[in-house]
Amino acid sequence: MKNEYLNRFFLMVFLATVLVYLIGTIRPQPISSVIQKEKFWADKTHSDGKYNIIFSGDSRLYRGIDTKTVSEAVSGLKVLNFGYSSGGHNPLIFKEVYDRLDKNAEIKVVALVLTPYSLTPKAQENSHFSQEKKRDEKEVFKRRYINPFLDFFDPIKPMDILEPKSNRARGYHERFRKGGWVESRKVPSDPKSGLKVYQKDFEGNIVEREILEGIYHQTLEWRKQGIKVFGFRIPTTQDMEALENDLSGYDEAQIRMAFEKAGGEWIAISDKYGYTSYDGSHLEGKSAKRFSAFIGSEIQSRLDN
Repeated sequence: MKNEYLNRFFLMVFLATVLVYLIGTIRPQPISSVIQKEKFWADKTHSDGKYNIIFSGDSRLYRGIDTKTVSEAVSGLKVLNFGYSSGGHNPLIFKEVYDRLDKNAEIKVVALVLTPYSLTPKAQENSHFSQEKKRDEKEVFKRRYINPFLDFFDPIKPMDILEPKSNRARGYHERFRKGGWVESRKVPSDPKSGLKVYQKDFEGNIVEREILEGIYHQTLEWRKQGIKVFGFRIPTTQDMEALENDLSGYDEAQIRMAFEKAGGEWIAISDKYGYTSYDGSHLEGKSAKRFSAFIGSEIQSRLDN
């Protein structure tokens, strides 16, 4: 009798495992995986990897620079996208970037993505980075090393299973890539949707000279240590650029001049209106790859000189 119960138990476990596997295999994949997202940010924040080239900035960076494409353009050097939502440039982030540089490498590069918002007081709070940095160690371990085995349990709305495939495509699509890039698109896209958001973001919150001076000072210090420093303004749309120029206090010509005086190298973006943004602020995946190839080739050409 005991053996009969054991056989039934193991049969039920086997059938349940097969059922879970089949459901996990045939169910529609979420357009943005919660499990992969949590692992992505935990890895980016808590990994002890070392890199030759580190990009620092906000969400336009982490959605706009594909490190794999950049690495291919710079002879296979190790590249990290260290961008966070609403990220600012200040000593906290400078230290984090410096800690991740390979100090023993011949080539050491920091690339600062100087968007208008990243130079405002609110951005200096670095709330997204701080949230990830302060996360409990056990939770970080779970997100990095246990959750990846639970992909079958990634949350998905029950109605998504019944929805036609064409309807399921609507929404915010994200793929979390190694190296810190989030390949993104939105269905349907709306290149003007971000304008009202940024118009509000710059109310009483504009580019501060003190923040810029901190960047120039850090650039000078890094140059003394043999670290090359690049800066650029990631492309958006013509409407967004006009709004930011008008409301944020961002003067690209002056910033470039002061940045270069401090020893940095400014990368001017050719064909800056030739990229596609799904919300007027962030580049969609294909444009991000093309832009990354451009940035990578620009960095390589300057490393060769």
